[in-house]
Amino acid sequence: MSDSAVIEAIGIDVGYGAVSVIKGLSLSVRPGEVVALLGVNGAGKSTTVKALAGELRPTAGEIRLKGEVTTEPLHRRARQGLRLITEERSVFMGLSAADNLRLGGHNRDAVLEIFPELERLLKRKAGLLSGGEQQMLTLGRALAAKPDVLLIDELSLGLAPLVLERLLTKVREAADTGTGVLLVEQHIRYALEMADRAYVLSHGEIVLQGAAADLLLRVDEIERTYLEAGELAESHG
Repeated sequence: MSDSAVIEAIGIDVGYGAVSVIKGLSLSVRPGEVVALLGVNGAGKSTTVKALAGELRPTAGEIRLKGEVTTEPLHRRARQGLRLITEERSVFMGLSAADNLRLGGHNRDAVLEIFPELERLLKRKAGLLSGGEQQMLTLGRALAAKPDVLLIDELSLGLAPLVLERLLTKVREAADTGTGVLLVEQHIRYALEMADRAYVLSHGEIVLQGAAADLLLRVDEIERTYLEAGELAESHG
């Protein structure tokens, strides 16, 4: 694993109009690692991801992509090897799964190698796929591009645990081949179990960071102190 970050934020302030959401935030993701970003709804997780992706411009601080300061928009960062998966399902609902792949110029065989179960669904409209199948299509397209940076905002929304586990396994495999991943995930135990490092965000500021394995040992304390235990925690009944 390289010591140089593939993407990093350095003291960024980000907001919407006059409303400041992120204050002096710094984080980094290195090639080959999964970094979890945890926090309650409204903590600033999605704002952070949008700033890293180029959808929002910081009012202070800087974003560096592969060591270079960037203010480029998302489509240009995508050409530099960045992929973004948002909490909204990024598929064209009225088109077939095959057409979704064709429209984006994606390598269909590469996507099917990642998620073979999509092959039998290629002729089906994306809007008729299950939530898990739609996310396989979305994630498969991103992973097939072999990105340097993968930003994932709430992959698990509305998904069954077994489906989420399969998706996160593929994310982990991508990191193990060199992709740097920033993962925003509401199921914090799942996230910490497969991540290398993690940051906890509260009111727009990083309040805790460290090795994921260490934070997993403190997960009950973290939920209670920072994440309002029970609101974001996975139920392990």
